[in-house]
Amino acid sequence: MFRRLNWILCACSLGTMLSACLESNTAGTSEESEGIVAIVDKELAGVVQKGPFVTGSSIVLRETSAEGNFEPTGREFFATTRSDKGDFKIDGLNLECQYVRLEATGYYKRETTAENSVCQVSLRALSDINNREQINVNVLTHLEYDRTLALIKKGKTFTEAKKQARQELMKAFYYDDLAEDSENLNINNSGDADKALKKISTFVDHILFGEEYGTVHWHSRDHKTYYTQYEEEPEKYCEEVQNYLDNFVDILAGDDYERFDSQMLHSVLKGWFMED
Repeated sequence: MFRRLNWILCACSLGTMLSACLESNTAGTSEESEGIVAIVDKELAGVVQKGPFVTGSSIVLRETSAEGNFEPTGREFFATTRSDKGDFKIDGLNLECQYVRLEATGYYKRETTAENSVCQVSLRALSDINNREQINVNVLTHLEYDRTLALIKKGKTFTEAKKQARQELMKAFYYDDLAEDSENLNINNSGDADKALKKISTFVDHILFGEEYGTVHWHSRDHKTYYTQYEEEPEKYCEEVQNYLDNFVDILAGDDYERFDSQMLHSVLKGWFMED
Protein backbone atom coordinates (compact mmCIF):
# COMPACT_ATOMS: atom_id res chain seq x y z
CA MET A 1 0.00 0.00 0.00
CA PHE A 2 2.86 2.35 0.75
CA ARG A 3 4.99 1.33 -2.24
CA ARG A 4 4.02 4.22 -4.45
CA LEU A 5 4.26 6.80 -1.67
CA ASN A 6 7.65 5.43 -0.61
CA TRP A 7 9.05 6.03 -4.06
CA ILE A 8 7.44 9.41 -4.64
CA LEU A 9 8.20 10.98 -1.28
CA CYS A 10 11.76 9.73 -1.17
CA ALA A 11 12.19 10.96 -4.73
CA CYS A 12 11.32 14.46 -3.71
CA SER A 13 12.94 14.88 -0.35
CA LEU A 14 16.14 13.20 -1.35
CA GLY A 15 16.31 14.73 -4.78
CA THR A 16 15.98 18.22 -3.34
CA MET A 17 18.82 17.60 -0.94
CA LEU A 18 21.24 16.49 -3.67
CA SER A 19 22.36 19.88 -4.83
CA ALA A 20 22.11 21.68 -1.51
CA CYS A 21 23.22 19.14 1.05
CA LEU A 22 26.09 17.12 -0.23
CA GLU A 23 29.48 18.70 -0.14
CA SER A 24 32.66 17.11 -1.41
CA ASN A 25 33.13 15.03 1.73
CA THR A 26 35.57 12.19 1.20
CA ALA A 27 36.22 9.07 3.19
CA GLY A 28 39.19 9.09 5.48
CA THR A 29 40.38 9.10 9.05
CA SER A 30 39.84 12.27 11.03
CA GLU A 31 42.76 13.63 13.02
CA GLU A 32 40.36 14.39 15.85
CA SER A 33 40.28 11.68 18.51
CA GLU A 34 37.20 11.85 20.68
CA GLY A 35 38.23 8.96 22.91
CA ILE A 36 36.15 6.48 24.86
CA VAL A 37 34.76 7.43 28.25
CA ALA A 38 33.18 5.00 30.70
CA ILE A 39 29.85 6.10 32.16
CA VAL A 40 29.44 5.66 35.92
CA ASP A 41 26.13 5.83 37.81
CA LYS A 42 24.48 8.13 35.26
CA GLU A 43 20.85 9.24 35.40
CA LEU A 44 19.37 9.97 31.99
CA ALA A 45 16.00 11.58 31.34
CA GLY A 46 14.15 12.75 28.26
CA VAL A 47 10.99 12.73 26.19
CA VAL A 48 9.93 10.60 23.23
CA GLN A 49 7.95 12.50 20.64
CA LYS A 50 6.43 11.86 17.29
CA GLY A 51 3.76 13.57 18.85
CA PRO A 52 4.32 12.69 22.48
CA PHE A 53 4.39 8.95 23.11
CA VAL A 54 1.64 7.80 25.46
CA THR A 55 2.05 6.38 28.94
CA GLY A 56 3.72 2.97 29.05
CA SER A 57 5.61 3.21 25.76
CA SER A 58 8.84 1.23 25.89
CA ILE A 59 12.38 2.61 25.78
CA VAL A 60 15.50 0.50 25.34
CA LEU A 61 19.00 1.90 25.81
CA ARG A 62 21.76 -0.25 24.31
CA GLU A 63 25.36 -0.01 25.45
CA THR A 64 28.01 0.13 22.71
CA SER A 65 31.49 -1.31 22.78
CA ALA A 66 34.49 0.39 24.39
CA GLU A 67 36.31 -0.37 21.13
CA GLY A 68 34.54 2.68 19.72
CA ASN A 69 32.94 0.82 16.82
CA PHE A 70 29.40 1.75 17.92
CA GLU A 71 28.40 -1.92 17.99
CA PRO A 72 26.02 -2.98 20.80
CA THR A 73 27.58 -5.08 23.55
CA GLY A 74 24.30 -6.87 24.29
CA ARG A 75 23.67 -5.04 27.56
CA GLU A 76 20.31 -3.27 27.55
CA PHE A 77 18.51 -0.94 29.96
CA PHE A 78 14.75 -0.51 29.93
CA ALA A 79 12.24 2.18 30.84
CA THR A 80 8.70 3.20 30.01
CA THR A 81 7.16 6.61 29.43
CA ARG A 82 5.66 7.98 32.65
CA SER A 83 2.86 10.06 31.15
CA ASP A 84 1.23 11.04 27.88
CA LYS A 85 3.93 13.71 27.57
CA GLY A 86 6.40 10.99 26.57
CA ASP A 87 8.76 11.57 29.51
CA PHE A 88 11.07 8.84 30.80
CA LYS A 89 14.03 8.33 33.14
CA ILE A 90 16.76 5.67 33.37
CA ASP A 91 18.76 5.48 36.60
CA GLY A 92 22.06 3.87 37.54
CA LEU A 93 23.68 3.62 34.13
CA ASN A 94 27.14 2.08 34.23
CA LEU A 95 28.48 1.72 30.70
CA GLU A 96 31.81 0.97 29.10
CA CYS A 97 31.30 3.66 26.45
CA GLN A 98 29.60 7.04 26.24
CA TYR A 99 27.95 6.30 22.88
CA VAL A 100 24.49 4.78 23.26
CA ARG A 101 21.67 3.63 21.01
CA LEU A 102 18.10 4.25 22.09
CA GLU A 103 14.89 2.87 20.65
CA ALA A 104 11.37 3.84 21.73
CA THR A 105 8.18 2.08 20.65
CA GLY A 106 4.61 3.13 21.31
CA TYR A 107 1.48 4.96 20.30
CA TYR A 108 1.62 8.73 20.20
CA LYS A 109 -0.67 11.73 20.45
CA ARG A 110 -1.10 13.11 16.95
CA GLU A 111 0.19 16.65 16.64
CA THR A 112 -2.89 18.11 14.96
CA THR A 113 -5.73 16.24 16.66
CA ALA A 114 -4.24 15.00 19.98
CA GLU A 115 -5.82 11.62 19.21
CA ASN A 116 -3.84 8.44 19.75
CA SER A 117 -2.21 7.11 16.60
CA VAL A 118 -3.78 3.95 15.19
CA CYS A 119 -0.36 2.28 14.95
CA GLN A 120 2.66 2.07 17.16
CA VAL A 121 5.90 3.42 15.72
CA SER A 122 9.52 2.94 16.72
CA LEU A 123 11.97 5.83 16.79
CA ARG A 124 15.72 5.63 17.40
CA ALA A 125 18.48 7.94 18.60
CA LEU A 126 22.27 7.75 18.65
CA SER A 127 23.96 9.93 21.25
CA ASP A 128 27.06 10.75 23.26
CA ILE A 129 25.84 10.94 26.87
CA ASN A 130 29.18 11.82 28.49
CA ASN A 131 28.19 15.43 29.12
CA ARG A 132 24.43 15.23 29.00
CA GLU A 133 21.67 14.23 31.38
CA GLN A 134 18.85 14.85 28.91
CA ILE A 135 18.24 12.96 25.67
CA ASN A 136 15.11 13.26 23.57
CA VAL A 137 14.04 10.75 20.92
CA ASN A 138 12.15 12.18 17.95
CA VAL A 139 11.68 12.16 14.20
CA LEU A 140 14.97 13.97 13.56
CA THR A 141 17.03 11.61 15.74
CA HIS A 142 15.42 8.75 13.83
CA LEU A 143 15.98 10.14 10.34
CA GLU A 144 19.64 11.00 10.97
CA TYR A 145 20.46 7.73 12.77
CA ASP A 146 21.73 5.53 9.93
CA ARG A 147 23.31 8.45 8.08
CA THR A 148 25.41 9.23 11.16
CA LEU A 149 26.59 5.62 11.41
CA ALA A 150 27.36 5.53 7.69
CA LEU A 151 29.51 8.65 7.93
CA ILE A 152 31.36 7.25 10.94
CA LYS A 153 32.22 4.17 8.89
CA LYS A 154 33.62 6.49 6.22
CA GLY A 155 36.08 7.97 8.73
CA LYS A 156 34.16 10.81 10.38
CA THR A 157 34.25 11.26 14.13
CA PHE A 158 30.94 11.04 15.95
CA THR A 159 30.75 14.84 16.25
CA GLU A 160 31.53 15.38 12.58
CA ALA A 161 29.09 12.70 11.46
CA LYS A 162 26.24 14.04 13.57
CA LYS A 163 26.79 17.57 12.30
CA GLN A 164 26.86 16.56 8.64
CA ALA A 165 23.84 14.27 8.99
CA ARG A 166 21.88 17.06 10.67
CA GLN A 167 22.83 19.63 8.03
CA GLU A 168 21.83 17.32 5.18
CA LEU A 169 18.54 16.43 6.83
CA MET A 170 17.53 20.00 7.63
CA LYS A 171 18.39 21.10 4.09
CA ALA A 172 16.12 18.38 2.72
CA PHE A 173 13.24 20.09 4.50
CA TYR A 174 14.22 23.59 3.34
CA TYR A 175 15.84 24.67 6.60
CA ASP A 176 19.27 26.16 7.08
CA ASP A 177 21.39 24.35 9.64
CA LEU A 178 19.90 25.20 13.01
CA ALA A 179 23.06 24.12 14.88
CA GLU A 180 21.21 22.29 17.63
CA ASP A 181 21.58 18.60 18.44
CA SER A 182 18.36 16.75 17.63
CA GLU A 183 18.44 15.10 21.06
CA ASN A 184 17.94 18.55 22.62
CA LEU A 185 14.76 19.37 20.73
CA ASN A 186 11.20 19.31 22.06
CA ILE A 187 8.09 20.02 20.00
CA ASN A 188 6.58 21.87 22.98
CA ASN A 189 9.41 24.41 23.22
CA SER A 190 9.57 27.72 21.39
CA GLY A 191 13.05 27.77 19.87
CA ASP A 192 13.50 27.88 16.11
CA ALA A 193 14.91 24.35 16.03
CA ASP A 194 12.06 23.07 18.22
CA LYS A 195 9.53 24.64 15.86
CA ALA A 196 11.26 22.99 12.91
CA LEU A 197 11.04 19.61 14.64
CA LYS A 198 7.32 20.09 15.25
CA LYS A 199 6.67 21.07 11.66
CA ILE A 200 8.61 18.10 10.28
CA SER A 201 6.92 15.74 12.76
CA THR A 202 3.51 17.04 11.74
CA PHE A 203 4.35 16.61 8.07
CA VAL A 204 5.43 13.00 8.61
CA ASP A 205 2.20 12.36 10.52
CA HIS A 206 0.19 13.67 7.57
CA ILE A 207 2.17 11.46 5.22
CA LEU A 208 1.44 8.38 7.32
CA PHE A 209 -2.16 9.01 8.34
CA GLY A 210 -3.38 12.40 7.19
CA GLU A 211 -6.18 13.16 4.78
CA GLU A 212 -4.55 16.02 2.87
CA TYR A 213 -1.13 14.54 2.12
CA GLY A 214 -1.30 11.07 3.57
CA THR A 215 -2.56 7.61 2.82
CA VAL A 216 -6.19 8.62 2.32
CA HIS A 217 -5.21 11.09 -0.38
CA TRP A 218 -2.67 8.97 -2.24
CA HIS A 219 -3.68 5.39 -1.57
CA SER A 220 -7.43 5.19 -1.29
CA ARG A 221 -10.36 6.31 -3.38
CA ASP A 222 -12.35 7.15 -0.29
CA HIS A 223 -12.22 7.02 3.51
CA LYS A 224 -14.03 3.68 3.58
CA THR A 225 -11.32 1.98 1.54
CA TYR A 226 -8.60 3.36 3.82
CA TYR A 227 -10.22 2.30 7.07
CA THR A 228 -11.19 -1.10 5.65
CA GLN A 229 -7.52 -1.72 4.88
CA TYR A 230 -6.61 -0.97 8.48
CA GLU A 231 -9.53 -2.83 10.08
CA GLU A 232 -9.06 -5.99 8.03
CA GLU A 233 -5.32 -6.38 8.61
CA PRO A 234 -4.23 -3.90 11.31
CA GLU A 235 -1.00 -5.73 12.12
CA LYS A 236 0.10 -5.82 8.50
CA TYR A 237 -0.96 -2.23 7.96
CA CYS A 238 1.02 -0.98 10.96
CA GLU A 239 4.06 -2.97 9.87
CA GLU A 240 3.92 -1.18 6.53
CA VAL A 241 3.71 2.18 8.33
CA GLN A 242 6.97 1.43 10.16
CA ASN A 243 8.58 0.09 7.00
CA TYR A 244 7.66 3.29 5.21
CA LEU A 245 9.23 5.44 7.91
CA ASP A 246 12.37 3.31 7.97
CA ASN A 247 12.64 3.43 4.18
CA PHE A 248 13.30 7.13 4.58
CA VAL A 249 16.12 6.35 7.00
CA ASP A 250 17.68 3.73 4.70
CA ILE A 251 17.85 6.05 1.72
CA LEU A 252 19.02 9.07 3.71
CA ALA A 253 21.97 6.95 4.89
CA GLY A 254 23.45 6.72 1.41
CA ASP A 255 25.30 9.08 -0.91
CA ASP A 256 23.70 8.22 -4.25
CA TYR A 257 20.76 10.61 -4.53
CA GLU A 258 21.09 11.28 -8.28
CA ARG A 259 18.84 8.36 -9.20
CA PHE A 260 15.82 10.18 -7.76
CA ASP A 261 13.64 12.63 -9.67
CA SER A 262 13.70 15.81 -7.62
CA GLN A 263 10.48 17.17 -9.14
CA MET A 264 8.01 14.45 -8.14
CA LEU A 265 6.73 16.03 -4.93
CA HIS A 266 8.79 19.18 -5.01
CA SER A 267 5.77 21.45 -4.82
CA VAL A 268 4.31 19.58 -1.83
CA LEU A 269 7.44 19.81 0.29
CA LYS A 270 8.17 23.36 -0.81
CA GLY A 271 4.64 24.46 -0.07
CA TRP A 272 4.68 22.84 3.36
CA PHE A 273 8.08 24.05 4.56
CA MET A 274 8.48 27.38 2.77
CA GLU A 275 5.10 28.90 3.53
CA ASP A 276 5.03 31.95 5.76
